[in-house]
Amino acid sequence: MSNDLNMKVNVLPVLTYNFLHVNDSTLQISDFNITGGNAPLAKELPAGVTVEKAVPFAEAGEIFKKNNDRILAPIDGHVEPNGDTSARDKDQALRTGMGADVDGLMTSLGATVDIYTVEEGVKADKPIVISYDMKNGDASLSGQIIHAKKNSEVTVVIAYTSDNDASGFVGVSTRLFAEDGAKINLVKTQLLGEGFVHFDDIGGACLSDGKIDLVTLELGGCKTLTGAYVNLAEKNTVFTSNMGYLVRGDHNLDINYVADHRGKKTEAGMQFKGVLMDNASKTFRGTIDFKKGSSGSVGDEQEDALLLSEDVVNKTMPVILCQEEDVEGRHGATIGELGEDLLFYMQTRGIDELEAKKIMIKARLDSVAGLIPDPEIKQKTLYYIQNIV
Repeated sequence: MSNDLNMKVNVLPVLTYNFLHVNDSTLQISDFNITGGNAPLAKELPAGVTVEKAVPFAEAGEIFKKNNDRILAPIDGHVEPNGDTSARDKDQALRTGMGADVDGLMTSLGATVDIYTVEEGVKADKPIVISYDMKNGDASLSGQIIHAKKNSEVTVVIAYTSDNDASGFVGVSTRLFAEDGAKINLVKTQLLGEGFVHFDDIGGACLSDGKIDLVTLELGGCKTLTGAYVNLAEKNTVFTSNMGYLVRGDHNLDINYVADHRGKKTEAGMQFKGVLMDNASKTFRGTIDFKKGSSGSVGDEQEDALLLSEDVVNKTMPVILCQEEDVEGRHGATIGELGEDLLFYMQTRGIDELEAKKIMIKARLDSVAGLIPDPEIKQKTLYYIQNIV
């Protein structure tokens, strides 16, 4: 694959009307001289965690392939959406939210990933902290694999930062594999400059009693695409997600999250809180997919979007797919403006409209930023929110 190609990414699992323009998105990256450089920096690792650096992306999927019979076990009578059978292809390492075109890009450009392994039974006593400190003009492509062995637990914090007026490209692929009884907590905070194009592609799989907890903040960049696909492969697995986002100016944010329920008594909860301002645009796709055999499973997805301008473009597509009877699925979206009653109340107390908007933005985003476990990155994120408008 060439980086001149318009990649098709964030494909909705089941297509809807074309005129809605939510079935997928495209990413054109030919304007960037992408390299494998600008390697992320990681702080000292906790005890019981090792890292294998700069593994070629094309080779990194062997961890998943060894467990493919459990991760992607065939489902009787099941056909993948749109006729796609890649989820059961033995050459497919693990599905991600943005899709196969990102894998092709990573392979064709020789990108590498760092593989972090948490040994069996280890409860990491501090987070793995990975920093992308980007400079103006940087263009990089890289990734991580987080492999938590049986009954282990680890927290990973990844921060993307740059100067406010910087431009460039950052593409990152992160895959998570939680073995039996293991838990992975992944926190990502994106504070890139006004001119950055950024994609963040996440894929995860949980074996029996495994858990993945995802916290993300998308605050910077002019064009951001992000996707997460978590395979709840076996019984009693859990996926939770909390996202906060702010889209302003003429910037664009494109989101695709999928919880794939395959095992019995699995659970997924996805929460999204965000603000759109000025001429910004955002597309959100959230899918709960109950496959045959996922009896007793529960899924819930909720989005709460605040629109602070009449010129914003907001597209929200919550989806529930179901091939199993004994399941419970809920979805909802609250899309609203700053009410006149609330504005009047604040103005009677000496708070003008601009300050009222700042208060509302801060309240929404601080609730997600408060979940960041690293004090330095949390403080940097809260400061960014404080000064973003």
